[in-house]
Amino acid sequence: MTDNNAATEHFEDRESSGTLLDITLTDVLQVLSVNRKTCTLFLKKDNERGEIYLKEGKIMDARVGEFKGEQALFYLLNWEGADFFIGTFVEAGIETRIDKDLHILIMDWIEQRDRQKEEETVESESELISEEPSEIKDETLVFLKKLEASGLIKVLK
Repeated sequence: MTDNNAATEHFEDRESSGTLLDITLTDVLQVLSVNRKTCTLFLKKDNERGEIYLKEGKIMDARVGEFKGEQALFYLLNWEGADFFIGTFVEAGIETRIDKDLHILIMDWIEQRDRQKEEETVESESELISEEPSEIKDETLVFLKKLEASGLIKVLK
């Protein structure tokens, strides 16, 4: 990763920086791709920092924490409200870990994000189903027995 101080200084440049509340990261990447830019996109959210490297508009690599390549890119694409800065250089020796078209990457990310949401939904629903039913309170049971005795309800067995 690059020197954090250099990246922090770049965030002060208002012309090539912004917040991912105003625009999505996919939009930023598409503009850079269409314009065939060679640059480093620096991202900062809370205490985390990430970088996406582009050469002639093609994403070469991404890094955030211990993540690299597509895994890092997908992680960064999930950041909302992050600050970004577009640096006009790419570090020498950047390894090409990503070799897909931007649109394919975005589709893969959307598919992965949707799959994760489905898994989380199924997981939370299964937790609700697996919970033991609460015991009927004695008062409720007495009331139900009175209703049954009076013929107002019928207990199915």
